[in-house]
Amino acid sequence: MKITPLDQWMCAKTGLSELTLDTLSAYQLRKLDEAIKYAKKHSKFYREHLCGLSEIKSYLDFEHLPFTVPEDILQNPNAFLCVPLDDISRIVTLGTSGTTGKSKRIFFTAEDQELTVDFFHHGMSTFTSSKDRVLICMPGRSPGGVCDLLERSLNRLGAVGRIFGSLEDYHDAARVLLEFCPDVLVGMPAQMYRLAQETAGRFRLKSVLLASDYIPPAFVHTIEHAWACQVFTHYGLTETGLGGAVSCDAHAGYHMRESDLYFEIIDPMTGRALPDGAYGEIVFTTLNRQAMPLIRYRTGDMSQILPAPCICGSAIRRFDHITDRGIAKCINLP
Repeated sequence: MKITPLDQWMCAKTGLSELTLDTLSAYQLRKLDEAIKYAKKHSKFYREHLCGLSEIKSYLDFEHLPFTVPEDILQNPNAFLCVPLDDISRIVTLGTSGTTGKSKRIFFTAEDQELTVDFFHHGMSTFTSSKDRVLICMPGRSPGGVCDLLERSLNRLGAVGRIFGSLEDYHDAARVLLEFCPDVLVGMPAQMYRLAQETAGRFRLKSVLLASDYIPPAFVHTIEHAWACQVFTHYGLTETGLGGAVSCDAHAGYHMRESDLYFEIIDPMTGRALPDGAYGEIVFTTLNRQAMPLIRYRTGDMSQILPAPCICGSAIRRFDHITDRGIAKCINLP
């Protein structure tokens, strides 16, 4: 079994001579302090939210910081901005179920999006080779959207990407599968599950990447059987810059994008940071974000950080499979 390619990539990206839990932890603590200072200096929200904060010298110091919650962005997304609007290359407006008329808007510079393309490039290389044909069945076809970023990452890998978009007509999708003959398919779990059911035995694929939603184990088993392929899984959300964590050949959890994001698990009721192996809510902090850094952002997603190292040999921490998405009760804790 080969080690995830993220180790070599992350070692080069962080400048670490050796990637271990200790060296990565020290790198992240330094980057957390830098990210917090940057946010306090440039963001109106964090200047007020983190008022009086002293230097972060330990993870215990960091765990005393207040959380950022989705409602904070909803109230005033522009207050998070750390760069002029002229420097923004992509704005994502996320719908909400409320009736306030306000929208949650997430801002990115070109450099922010380059970080995601870089992660996609190396993450996709886990199960995609040069010259492979990849069909992208995801929403977000506009410039800077997830399909565009994936296609750019595949070009760097030497693979051939084709954007189909979100599936609506499954007969048309089956026709494109037959014509394009992809080696790899990228899509949303429910849509890939239905497509696999409708085309079982008619196609063989090398691998499938499932992303953007909760992934029931039954979906994975059905897809593997229908297309005689390996199924890999990805965790991320718009606020992380889309890329967050991806599985490896061991298929035992998701290796985190630890060069750009620091992840925690907390008790969703008390806000207390939990040790590895404890089940709770995923919280993350951006380490290199220019436009809109997020400090201790509560996702509402539930998982655990697996305490044992991956059998692939990686030093990168892993999430267990995400069991619930966006349902944890977010409390405005101090």
